[in-house]
Amino acid sequence: MAGVPSAAVSSRPDADGTAAPGRRLATLAPVIALYVLAAAFGLLVARRPPWSGDTGIHLAVIEQFSRNLHDPPDPMTGVAEPGSVYYSPFTLLQALGFRFGGLDPWTIFRISAVVNALLVASGMHHFVRRLSRAPAAPLCALAAVVLVNGTQLLLWSGAYGLASLGQTLYYPSTFALGITLHLWGVLAYALAGGRGWWPYPVAAVLGADVLLDHQFTALGAGFGAIALLVAHRRRLTLRRMLALAGAAVGAAVLVAAWPYFSITSLLGDTGQLDAIHRPLYRNMFDLYGLGLVVGVPALALRFRRSRTDPLVLLALLSAVPVGYGLLTGAYAWGRAWPMLLLAGQIAAGIELVTVLSSGTRTARLYAGALAVTVFAVGGWTQAGVAELGTPIPAALATRMQVKHSWGDYRWLARELPAGTRILADTYHAKRMAPAYRIYPVASVYPEPWLPGDERRRDDAATMLDPATPPARRAALLRAYRVHWLVAYPSHAARLRAAGLRLTSVAHSLLFPRDGLYRIG
Repeated sequence: MAGVPSAAVSSRPDADGTAAPGRRLATLAPVIALYVLAAAFGLLVARRPPWSGDTGIHLAVIEQFSRNLHDPPDPMTGVAEPGSVYYSPFTLLQALGFRFGGLDPWTIFRISAVVNALLVASGMHHFVRRLSRAPAAPLCALAAVVLVNGTQLLLWSGAYGLASLGQTLYYPSTFALGITLHLWGVLAYALAGGRGWWPYPVAAVLGADVLLDHQFTALGAGFGAIALLVAHRRRLTLRRMLALAGAAVGAAVLVAAWPYFSITSLLGDTGQLDAIHRPLYRNMFDLYGLGLVVGVPALALRFRRSRTDPLVLLALLSAVPVGYGLLTGAYAWGRAWPMLLLAGQIAAGIELVTVLSSGTRTARLYAGALAVTVFAVGGWTQAGVAELGTPIPAALATRMQVKHSWGDYRWLARELPAGTRILADTYHAKRMAPAYRIYPVASVYPEPWLPGDERRRDDAATMLDPATPPARRAALLRAYRVHWLVAYPSHAARLRAAGLRLTSVAHSLLFPRDGLYRIG
């Protein structure tokens, strides 16, 4: 409007020494929106935390950790073997809340959902403001991260789409993401010449925490740290290099001192993890295409301006394990996909704000139209998360990707006491029974750090195989002290035909095909 100065040119203080009210509002509004939206999403998840995926495992972790803070058994099998990566600093805080705070596990999950949502938002604010002075950049970057992924949902711990976070907001992986962003923010401040020595011990604590909380996220956190070091290499004085080395040593000492597992236990053969990560390489364009289509051009723009841009370097470093997994079949490395996308998503958010705030009128129109289109497509893909707040009408749900909460598995706890060992052969029994301290012979996921894990998995498969000689099956059942089977009726019938005596005891109402059978 003629005669009215724009926010871009009215940044000088007024005569009384205060910034123009319009400028203050333009600066504060996107920051306030960032935290308000994050809190709202956290409260939405906290209202009805869903039970799906690995929720049963995390319930089991809280139960076991709170009951035995000194030497907790394996949460998925109840085996009294020391060391499990599930016993992390984050889950220790949850267990302490359960044991000493008088809070039930679901209340702890509710609190964790809100805390993690705000932690991720504050981490994005902390990190992105080191890359861009635009007040709206953190908000746009976070919007890109949660909405601009693919046209097919990826619901996975450590994936950052809105629907995935709706399922995993109270998981350690989300906490680790927030800590990672803060770690990068601290390092960027220190490497850019920030005052004081406080960033280095803080970085040591944050780095150790990420590595202990979620090792796949820690890989990306390390890539980001390397990217920042390279980007600021010309400012690396001897004193700063010594301080960084001290921070690295401090982080290593903290990790080595953690009493609940040794990080070296993860360095063995992890090939058994590849099979469960194979879906990360199926339908790749459907899962990641939108993020790549938007992120790669944004990274290219940043690369033209600086060959050592930290987001570009983060993307390149993250692409190495992703490509290695694709070429070799070591699909566990596909867990680096979210960090690869994250680099491009943050870049896209920053570039969008830059164009909208300082580009030509034509550029702003094109950028705005593109942003609306991309956010609409990505938002529709993630829109099923609204099911957390209110049931979506069936007519609409059929056109959306809606993932429902599983409910619970209390029917089994009504039939069996805590501590019972079962032979589990149904999808939900393997994932939900440990939450009630009812333990399958073998864990649902490979645990390379657990002694005898592969043998237990082989033995469970042998017991469930109708072709196994009855004497061999009976010997294994005695060895594991198993008297109960949870199986589908069709499999129970095959085992009966093979000579195993089974008595039907109960069936689940929520999962009608899950039946409990007494063995012998």
